[in-house]
Amino acid sequence: MASGAGGEFLSGTSMASPHVAGAAALTRQAHPAWSVADVKAAIVNTGIPSGVGDYATSRGGTGLVQPASSTKSQVVARSSSSPLGVALNFGYQELARDFIGTSQLNLHNNGSTPATFKVTQANAAGSAHTVSLSKSTITVPPNDDAQLVVQLRVPAATAGNSSGFNEVSGLVQLTPASASDNAGVALRVPYYLVPHALSAVSTSLGKLNEGTNPTTTAKVSNKGVIAGDADFYAWGLFDVPTGKATNDVRALGVQSFPTADPDIAIMVFAVNGYNRWSNASVNEFDIGVDVDGDGTDDYVIVGVDDGIVRAGDFSGVFNTFVFSVKTGAGTSFTASAPTDSSTALLVVETDQLCLPGDKCLSRTANPRLSYHYTSYDLFHGASPKSGTGVARFNPWNSAISQGGFATVAPRGSASVPIQVNSAEWALTPAKGVMVVTFDNAAGGPEAQLLDVAP
Repeated sequence: MASGAGGEFLSGTSMASPHVAGAAALTRQAHPAWSVADVKAAIVNTGIPSGVGDYATSRGGTGLVQPASSTKSQVVARSSSSPLGVALNFGYQELARDFIGTSQLNLHNNGSTPATFKVTQANAAGSAHTVSLSKSTITVPPNDDAQLVVQLRVPAATAGNSSGFNEVSGLVQLTPASASDNAGVALRVPYYLVPHALSAVSTSLGKLNEGTNPTTTAKVSNKGVIAGDADFYAWGLFDVPTGKATNDVRALGVQSFPTADPDIAIMVFAVNGYNRWSNASVNEFDIGVDVDGDGTDDYVIVGVDDGIVRAGDFSGVFNTFVFSVKTGAGTSFTASAPTDSSTALLVVETDQLCLPGDKCLSRTANPRLSYHYTSYDLFHGASPKSGTGVARFNPWNSAISQGGFATVAPRGSASVPIQVNSAEWALTPAKGVMVVTFDNAAGGPEAQLLDVAP
Protein backbone atom coordinates (compact mmCIF):
# COMPACT_ATOMS: atom_id res chain seq x y z
CA MET A 1 0.00 0.00 0.00
CA ALA A 2 1.33 3.42 -1.04
CA SER A 3 4.82 2.03 -1.70
CA GLY A 4 3.45 -0.87 -3.70
CA ALA A 5 5.89 -3.16 -1.94
CA GLY A 6 4.33 -3.90 1.43
CA GLY A 7 1.50 -3.50 3.87
CA GLU A 8 0.62 -0.83 6.36
CA PHE A 9 -1.01 -1.01 9.78
CA LEU A 10 -3.88 1.48 9.98
CA SER A 11 -6.32 2.18 12.81
CA GLY A 12 -9.41 4.25 13.44
CA THR A 13 -13.12 4.27 12.61
CA SER A 14 -12.39 4.30 8.86
CA MET A 15 -10.72 0.92 9.33
CA ALA A 16 -13.05 -0.46 12.03
CA SER A 17 -16.31 0.30 10.19
CA PRO A 18 -15.66 -1.82 7.07
CA HIS A 19 -14.04 -4.54 9.17
CA VAL A 20 -17.12 -4.85 11.39
CA ALA A 21 -19.45 -4.52 8.38
CA GLY A 22 -17.70 -7.50 6.80
CA ALA A 23 -18.00 -9.47 10.03
CA ALA A 24 -21.72 -8.62 10.14
CA ALA A 25 -22.20 -9.80 6.55
CA LEU A 26 -20.54 -13.13 7.33
CA THR A 27 -22.55 -13.55 10.54
CA ARG A 28 -25.77 -12.75 8.69
CA GLN A 29 -24.88 -15.23 5.97
CA ALA A 30 -24.28 -17.95 8.58
CA HIS A 31 -27.54 -17.14 10.42
CA PRO A 32 -29.98 -15.86 7.74
CA ALA A 33 -33.07 -16.34 9.93
CA TRP A 34 -31.71 -14.48 12.96
CA SER A 35 -33.01 -11.10 14.09
CA VAL A 36 -30.88 -7.98 13.77
CA ALA A 37 -30.55 -7.93 17.57
CA ASP A 38 -29.16 -11.49 17.59
CA VAL A 39 -26.68 -10.79 14.78
CA LYS A 40 -25.42 -7.72 16.63
CA ALA A 41 -25.18 -9.61 19.91
CA ALA A 42 -23.24 -12.46 18.29
CA ILE A 43 -20.65 -10.03 16.93
CA VAL A 44 -20.28 -8.21 20.26
CA ASN A 45 -20.39 -11.36 22.43
CA THR A 46 -17.58 -13.07 20.56
CA GLY A 47 -15.04 -10.23 20.54
CA ILE A 48 -11.73 -10.91 22.33
CA PRO A 49 -9.89 -8.35 24.51
CA SER A 50 -6.53 -9.93 23.69
CA GLY A 51 -6.89 -8.58 20.17
CA VAL A 52 -6.78 -4.94 21.34
CA GLY A 53 -3.60 -3.19 22.47
CA ASP A 54 -3.98 -1.26 25.75
CA TYR A 55 -7.46 -2.75 26.05
CA ALA A 56 -10.06 -0.91 28.13
CA THR A 57 -13.74 -1.80 28.13
CA SER A 58 -14.79 1.84 27.68
CA ARG A 59 -12.76 2.09 24.45
CA GLY A 60 -12.72 -1.50 23.19
CA GLY A 61 -16.02 -3.09 24.25
CA THR A 62 -15.52 -6.85 24.29
CA GLY A 63 -12.48 -6.54 22.03
CA LEU A 64 -11.58 -7.43 18.47
CA VAL A 65 -14.40 -8.94 16.40
CA GLN A 66 -14.03 -12.64 15.53
CA PRO A 67 -16.09 -13.65 12.48
CA ALA A 68 -15.06 -17.30 12.89
CA SER A 69 -16.70 -17.28 16.32
CA SER A 70 -19.74 -15.12 15.56
CA THR A 71 -20.67 -17.39 12.65
CA LYS A 72 -20.38 -20.56 14.78
CA SER A 73 -22.09 -19.35 17.97
CA GLN A 74 -25.70 -20.45 18.47
CA VAL A 75 -26.17 -18.64 21.78
CA VAL A 76 -26.35 -14.87 22.22
CA ALA A 77 -26.35 -12.83 25.44
CA ARG A 78 -27.67 -9.33 25.85
CA SER A 79 -28.96 -6.90 28.44
CA SER A 80 -32.65 -6.97 29.28
CA SER A 81 -32.71 -3.17 29.50
CA SER A 82 -33.07 -2.42 25.79
CA PRO A 83 -34.10 -4.36 22.64
CA LEU A 84 -30.74 -3.85 20.90
CA GLY A 85 -28.56 -3.36 23.97
CA VAL A 86 -25.81 -5.86 24.71
CA ALA A 87 -23.80 -4.19 27.47
CA LEU A 88 -24.88 -3.91 31.09
CA ASN A 89 -25.02 -0.14 31.29
CA PHE A 90 -25.22 1.24 34.84
CA GLY A 91 -24.90 4.82 33.58
CA TYR A 92 -23.54 7.84 35.42
CA GLN A 93 -24.15 7.84 39.16
CA GLU A 94 -23.55 10.53 41.78
CA LEU A 95 -22.90 8.57 44.95
CA ALA A 96 -24.11 9.87 48.29
CA ARG A 97 -23.72 6.29 49.57
CA ASP A 98 -22.29 3.00 48.35
CA PHE A 99 -23.67 2.00 44.96
CA ILE A 100 -25.59 -1.24 44.48
CA GLY A 101 -27.01 -1.88 41.02
CA THR A 102 -28.65 -4.95 39.53
CA SER A 103 -29.10 -5.86 35.89
CA GLN A 104 -30.15 -8.99 34.02
CA LEU A 105 -28.59 -10.86 31.13
CA ASN A 106 -30.87 -12.77 28.80
CA LEU A 107 -29.27 -15.71 27.02
CA HIS A 108 -31.04 -17.13 23.96
CA ASN A 109 -30.11 -20.40 22.29
CA ASN A 110 -30.94 -20.47 18.58
CA GLY A 111 -29.53 -24.00 18.25
CA SER A 112 -31.05 -27.45 18.54
CA THR A 113 -28.85 -28.67 21.43
CA PRO A 114 -28.44 -27.28 24.97
CA ALA A 115 -25.38 -25.18 25.81
CA THR A 116 -23.77 -24.97 29.24
CA PHE A 117 -21.40 -22.19 30.30
CA LYS A 118 -19.21 -21.40 33.30
CA VAL A 119 -19.90 -17.80 34.38
CA THR A 120 -17.08 -15.54 35.65
CA GLN A 121 -16.02 -11.92 35.87
CA ALA A 122 -13.08 -10.82 33.69
CA ASN A 123 -11.00 -7.74 32.89
CA ALA A 124 -12.18 -5.76 35.93
CA ALA A 125 -10.78 -2.22 35.84
CA GLY A 126 -11.28 1.28 37.24
CA SER A 127 -12.55 2.17 40.69
CA ALA A 128 -12.76 -0.60 43.28
CA HIS A 129 -15.88 -2.73 42.83
CA THR A 130 -17.30 -6.24 43.10
CA VAL A 131 -19.56 -8.17 40.78
CA SER A 132 -21.91 -10.89 42.06
CA LEU A 133 -23.37 -13.41 39.63
CA SER A 134 -26.57 -15.30 40.36
CA LYS A 135 -25.13 -18.50 38.87
CA SER A 136 -21.64 -19.91 38.41
CA THR A 137 -22.90 -22.30 35.73
CA ILE A 138 -25.82 -21.77 33.40
CA THR A 139 -27.48 -24.02 30.83
CA VAL A 140 -29.50 -22.61 27.95
CA PRO A 141 -32.02 -25.12 26.53
CA PRO A 142 -32.35 -25.44 22.73
CA ASN A 143 -34.54 -22.76 21.15
CA ASP A 144 -35.09 -21.29 24.59
CA ASP A 145 -33.83 -18.69 27.06
CA ALA A 146 -32.04 -18.49 30.38
CA GLN A 147 -31.46 -15.53 32.69
CA LEU A 148 -28.46 -14.40 34.70
CA VAL A 149 -28.64 -11.65 37.34
CA VAL A 150 -25.58 -9.43 37.70
CA GLN A 151 -25.15 -7.21 40.76
CA LEU A 152 -22.54 -4.43 40.84
CA ARG A 153 -21.32 -2.91 44.12
CA VAL A 154 -19.08 0.18 44.31
CA PRO A 155 -17.91 1.68 47.64
CA ALA A 156 -18.51 5.42 47.50
CA ALA A 157 -15.40 6.28 49.53
CA THR A 158 -13.10 4.95 46.79
CA ALA A 159 -15.24 5.62 43.71
CA GLY A 160 -13.34 8.81 42.86
CA ASN A 161 -13.99 12.55 42.95
CA SER A 162 -14.17 15.29 40.30
CA SER A 163 -10.38 15.61 39.94
CA GLY A 164 -10.39 12.96 37.21
CA PHE A 165 -12.64 10.83 35.06
CA ASN A 166 -13.73 7.71 36.94
CA GLU A 167 -15.09 4.47 35.56
CA VAL A 168 -15.99 0.97 36.67
CA SER A 169 -15.76 -1.64 33.96
CA GLY A 170 -15.20 -5.25 33.02
CA LEU A 171 -16.74 -8.26 31.36
CA VAL A 172 -19.13 -11.02 32.31
CA GLN A 173 -17.57 -14.04 30.62
CA LEU A 174 -19.41 -17.22 29.67
CA THR A 175 -16.98 -20.06 28.92
CA PRO A 176 -18.33 -23.26 27.31
CA ALA A 177 -18.30 -26.17 29.76
CA SER A 178 -17.02 -28.43 26.96
CA ALA A 179 -15.93 -28.20 23.35
CA SER A 180 -19.38 -29.30 22.24
CA ASP A 181 -21.22 -26.58 24.14
CA ASN A 182 -21.95 -23.70 21.73
CA ALA A 183 -19.31 -25.12 19.37
CA GLY A 184 -16.69 -24.19 21.95
CA VAL A 185 -17.35 -20.45 21.46
CA ALA A 186 -17.10 -18.24 24.57
CA LEU A 187 -19.34 -15.19 25.07
CA ARG A 188 -18.60 -11.86 26.73
CA VAL A 189 -20.84 -9.00 27.87
CA PRO A 190 -19.38 -5.65 29.03
CA TYR A 191 -20.53 -3.89 32.19
CA TYR A 192 -19.89 -0.20 32.76
CA LEU A 193 -20.51 2.58 35.30
CA VAL A 194 -19.26 6.14 35.61
CA PRO A 195 -19.27 6.99 39.34
CA HIS A 196 -18.77 10.31 41.14
CA ALA A 197 -18.66 10.18 44.92
CA LEU A 198 -20.25 13.24 46.49
CA SER A 199 -19.32 15.69 49.16
CA ALA A 200 -22.17 17.67 50.72
CA VAL A 201 -20.45 20.94 51.59
CA SER A 202 -22.72 23.73 52.84
CA THR A 203 -21.94 27.19 54.12
CA SER A 204 -23.76 29.62 56.37
CA LEU A 205 -22.91 33.25 57.04
CA GLY A 206 -23.21 34.89 60.40
CA LYS A 207 -24.70 38.37 60.71
CA LEU A 208 -22.35 41.19 59.73
CA ASN A 209 -21.11 43.11 62.74
CA GLU A 210 -21.20 46.86 63.06
CA GLY A 211 -18.30 48.98 61.84
CA THR A 212 -16.83 50.80 58.88
CA ASN A 213 -15.83 47.54 57.20
CA PRO A 214 -18.18 44.95 58.72
CA THR A 215 -17.06 41.36 59.17
CA THR A 216 -18.60 37.96 59.72
CA THR A 217 -17.60 34.31 59.65
CA ALA A 218 -18.56 31.69 57.09
CA LYS A 219 -19.21 28.34 58.73
CA VAL A 220 -18.53 25.41 56.39
CA SER A 221 -19.64 21.81 57.03
CA ASN A 222 -19.63 18.60 55.02
CA LYS A 223 -22.16 15.78 55.37
CA GLY A 224 -20.93 13.90 52.29
CA VAL A 225 -19.02 10.64 51.88
CA ILE A 226 -15.80 12.29 50.63
CA ALA A 227 -13.92 15.51 51.39
CA GLY A 228 -15.04 18.64 49.57
CA ASP A 229 -13.57 22.10 48.92
CA ALA A 230 -15.22 25.41 49.70
CA ASP A 231 -13.83 27.97 47.22
CA PHE A 232 -15.03 31.54 47.81
CA TYR A 233 -15.96 34.04 45.06
CA ALA A 234 -17.52 37.47 44.95
CA TRP A 235 -20.98 36.64 43.62
CA GLY A 236 -21.90 38.92 40.73
CA LEU A 237 -24.75 37.57 38.57
CA PHE A 238 -27.78 35.28 38.86
CA ASP A 239 -30.34 34.07 36.29
CA VAL A 240 -33.43 31.88 36.43
CA PRO A 241 -33.49 28.53 34.58
CA THR A 242 -34.70 28.42 30.99
CA GLY A 243 -34.59 24.71 30.16
CA LYS A 244 -32.53 21.53 30.25
CA ALA A 245 -29.59 22.68 28.10
CA THR A 246 -26.11 22.52 29.62
CA ASN A 247 -25.42 26.14 28.67
CA ASP A 248 -28.22 27.34 30.99
CA VAL A 249 -26.15 29.54 33.30
CA ARG A 250 -27.30 29.96 36.89
CA ALA A 251 -24.68 32.24 38.44
CA LEU A 252 -21.32 33.94 37.87
CA GLY A 253 -18.75 34.99 40.41
CA VAL A 254 -15.13 36.11 40.38
CA GLN A 255 -12.09 35.92 42.64
CA SER A 256 -8.61 37.41 42.31
CA PHE A 257 -5.09 36.75 43.55
CA PRO A 258 -1.94 38.91 43.57
CA THR A 259 1.18 37.95 41.62
CA ALA A 260 4.85 38.88 42.04
CA ASP A 261 4.10 41.95 39.92
CA PRO A 262 1.77 44.23 41.94
CA ASP A 263 0.27 45.58 38.71
CA ILE A 264 -0.90 42.13 37.59
CA ALA A 265 -3.55 40.04 39.32
CA ILE A 266 -4.97 36.65 38.42
CA MET A 267 -8.74 36.49 38.10
CA VAL A 268 -10.92 33.38 38.13
CA PHE A 269 -14.48 33.60 36.81
CA ALA A 270 -16.75 30.82 38.09
CA VAL A 271 -19.61 29.94 35.72
CA ASN A 272 -22.25 27.71 37.34
CA GLY A 273 -25.02 26.10 35.31
CA TYR A 274 -28.32 24.47 36.18
CA ASN A 275 -27.66 21.25 34.25
CA ARG A 276 -24.82 18.76 34.13
CA TRP A 277 -22.67 18.35 31.03
CA SER A 278 -20.64 15.29 30.10
CA ASN A 279 -17.81 17.49 28.78
CA ALA A 280 -17.75 21.28 29.14
CA SER A 281 -16.54 21.55 25.53
CA VAL A 282 -20.11 21.09 24.29
CA ASN A 283 -20.64 24.69 25.43
CA GLU A 284 -19.15 28.14 24.95
CA PHE A 285 -19.29 30.80 27.68
CA ASP A 286 -18.57 34.39 26.60
CA ILE A 287 -17.97 36.98 29.33
CA GLY A 288 -18.07 40.50 27.92
CA VAL A 289 -15.80 42.88 29.86
CA ASP A 290 -15.86 46.67 29.90
CA VAL A 291 -12.60 48.03 31.36
CA ASP A 292 -13.08 51.77 30.90
CA GLY A 293 -16.64 52.26 32.14
CA ASP A 294 -18.16 53.51 28.89
CA GLY A 295 -20.79 50.75 28.80
CA THR A 296 -19.24 49.00 25.80
CA ASP A 297 -17.37 45.69 25.89
CA ASP A 298 -13.64 46.01 25.31
CA TYR A 299 -12.70 42.34 25.67
CA VAL A 300 -14.46 38.99 25.64
CA ILE A 301 -13.29 36.19 27.95
CA VAL A 302 -14.26 32.93 26.25
CA GLY A 303 -14.48 29.47 27.81
CA VAL A 304 -14.54 27.03 24.91
CA ASP A 305 -12.94 23.93 23.41
CA ASP A 306 -9.22 24.51 22.85
CA GLY A 307 -9.04 22.60 19.59
CA ILE A 308 -11.90 24.43 17.89
CA VAL A 309 -10.09 27.75 18.45
CA ARG A 310 -6.56 26.65 17.59
CA ALA A 311 -7.21 24.09 14.85
CA GLY A 312 -10.89 24.31 13.89
CA ASP A 313 -11.59 20.83 15.27
CA PHE A 314 -12.84 19.79 18.71
CA SER A 315 -10.25 18.31 21.07
CA GLY A 316 -12.45 17.84 24.14
CA VAL A 317 -10.13 20.08 26.19
CA PHE A 318 -11.81 23.15 27.68
CA ASN A 319 -9.72 26.33 27.85
CA THR A 320 -9.88 30.10 28.41
CA PHE A 321 -9.23 32.65 25.67
CA VAL A 322 -9.39 36.47 25.76
CA PHE A 323 -10.14 38.46 22.60
CA SER A 324 -10.00 42.20 22.01
CA VAL A 325 -13.25 43.57 20.63
CA LYS A 326 -11.32 46.34 18.90
CA THR A 327 -8.60 44.35 17.14
CA GLY A 328 -9.58 40.69 17.48
CA ALA A 329 -6.20 39.93 19.03
CA GLY A 330 -6.35 36.87 21.27
CA THR A 331 -4.50 35.40 24.22
CA SER A 332 -5.10 32.25 26.26
CA PHE A 333 -4.54 31.06 29.80
CA THR A 334 -6.20 28.07 31.49
CA ALA A 335 -9.51 26.69 32.71
CA SER A 336 -10.87 24.03 35.02
CA ALA A 337 -14.05 22.21 34.06
CA PRO A 338 -14.43 18.62 35.30
CA THR A 339 -16.34 16.04 33.30
CA ASP A 340 -19.91 15.35 34.42
CA SER A 341 -20.06 18.73 36.14
CA SER A 342 -21.94 22.00 35.79
CA THR A 343 -19.31 24.55 36.86
CA ALA A 344 -16.35 25.92 34.88
CA LEU A 345 -13.55 28.15 36.15
CA LEU A 346 -12.11 30.55 33.56
CA VAL A 347 -8.68 31.90 34.57
CA VAL A 348 -7.19 35.12 33.16
CA GLU A 349 -4.49 37.64 34.07
CA THR A 350 -5.35 41.31 34.23
CA ASP A 351 -2.68 42.16 31.64
CA GLN A 352 -4.72 40.15 29.11
CA LEU A 353 -7.24 42.99 29.47
CA CYS A 354 -4.58 45.59 28.71
CA LEU A 355 -3.18 44.85 25.26
CA PRO A 356 -0.87 47.36 23.50
CA GLY A 357 -2.81 50.05 21.68
CA ASP A 358 -6.06 48.92 23.28
CA LYS A 359 -8.22 49.78 26.28
CA CYS A 360 -6.48 48.91 29.54
CA LEU A 361 -7.45 47.55 32.94
CA SER A 362 -4.89 49.16 35.26
CA ARG A 363 -4.29 48.93 39.00
CA THR A 364 -3.35 52.61 39.25
CA ALA A 365 -5.38 54.32 36.51
CA ASN A 366 -8.37 52.10 35.76
CA PRO A 367 -8.82 49.25 38.25
CA ARG A 368 -12.52 48.39 37.88
CA LEU A 369 -14.31 46.28 35.30
CA SER A 370 -17.90 45.36 34.59
CA TYR A 371 -18.98 42.04 33.11
CA HIS A 372 -21.96 40.13 31.72
CA TYR A 373 -22.30 36.85 29.81
CA THR A 374 -23.76 35.00 26.83
CA SER A 375 -23.65 31.19 26.63
CA TYR A 376 -23.96 28.83 23.69
CA ASP A 377 -24.77 25.15 23.21
CA LEU A 378 -22.43 24.02 20.40
CA PHE A 379 -23.84 20.52 19.89
CA HIS A 380 -27.53 20.19 20.71
CA GLY A 381 -29.22 23.14 19.06
CA ALA A 382 -30.32 24.89 22.25
CA SER A 383 -30.79 28.65 22.09
CA PRO A 384 -28.04 30.98 23.30
CA LYS A 385 -28.64 32.49 26.73
CA SER A 386 -27.83 36.13 27.40
CA GLY A 387 -27.61 36.97 31.07
CA THR A 388 -29.59 39.70 32.71
CA GLY A 389 -27.74 42.46 34.50
CA VAL A 390 -24.13 43.56 34.75
CA ALA A 391 -21.71 42.99 37.64
CA ARG A 392 -18.67 45.02 38.69
CA PHE A 393 -15.36 43.98 40.25
CA ASN A 394 -12.01 45.41 41.31
CA PRO A 395 -9.37 42.64 41.14
CA TRP A 396 -6.91 44.61 43.30
CA ASN A 397 -9.39 45.70 45.97
CA SER A 398 -12.49 43.54 46.15
CA ALA A 399 -15.69 44.84 47.74
CA ILE A 400 -16.01 41.58 49.69
CA SER A 401 -13.61 38.87 50.81
CA GLN A 402 -13.02 36.26 48.13
CA GLY A 403 -10.28 33.75 47.37
CA GLY A 404 -10.83 31.99 50.70
CA PHE A 405 -10.49 28.22 50.53
CA ALA A 406 -11.16 25.31 52.87
CA THR A 407 -11.04 21.55 52.38
CA VAL A 408 -13.56 19.88 54.66
CA ALA A 409 -13.43 16.19 55.53
CA PRO A 410 -16.63 14.12 55.77
CA ARG A 411 -18.51 15.16 58.93
CA GLY A 412 -15.95 17.95 59.36
CA SER A 413 -16.23 21.73 59.54
CA ALA A 414 -14.19 24.88 58.94
CA SER A 415 -14.44 28.66 59.35
CA VAL A 416 -13.58 31.30 56.76
CA PRO A 417 -13.50 35.04 57.67
CA ILE A 418 -15.51 37.42 55.49
CA GLN A 419 -15.11 41.20 55.38
CA VAL A 420 -16.90 43.90 53.43
CA ASN A 421 -14.85 46.81 52.08
CA SER A 422 -17.49 49.53 52.41
CA ALA A 423 -15.72 52.14 50.27
CA GLU A 424 -15.23 49.72 47.38
CA TRP A 425 -18.72 48.26 47.87
CA ALA A 426 -20.14 51.68 47.02
CA LEU A 427 -18.40 51.44 43.62
CA THR A 428 -18.44 47.70 42.80
CA PRO A 429 -21.10 46.03 44.95
CA ALA A 430 -21.48 42.24 44.95
CA LYS A 431 -24.63 40.22 45.47
CA GLY A 432 -22.77 38.33 48.17
CA VAL A 433 -20.60 35.24 48.38
CA MET A 434 -20.51 32.32 45.94
CA VAL A 435 -19.01 29.11 47.34
CA VAL A 436 -17.91 26.62 44.67
CA THR A 437 -17.58 22.91 45.47
CA PHE A 438 -16.85 20.69 42.46
CA ASP A 439 -17.62 17.50 44.42
CA ASN A 440 -21.13 18.49 45.43
CA ALA A 441 -24.00 17.28 43.26
CA ALA A 442 -24.16 18.90 39.83
CA GLY A 443 -26.26 22.03 39.33
CA GLY A 444 -27.04 24.47 42.12
CA PRO A 445 -25.30 22.49 44.90
CA GLU A 446 -21.94 23.05 43.16
CA ALA A 447 -22.19 26.80 43.77
CA GLN A 448 -23.89 27.96 46.96
CA LEU A 449 -25.12 31.56 46.76
CA LEU A 450 -25.16 33.59 49.99
CA ASP A 451 -26.68 37.06 50.09
CA VAL A 452 -24.77 39.82 51.85
CA ALA A 453 -26.42 43.15 52.59
CA PRO A 454 -24.02 45.44 54.44
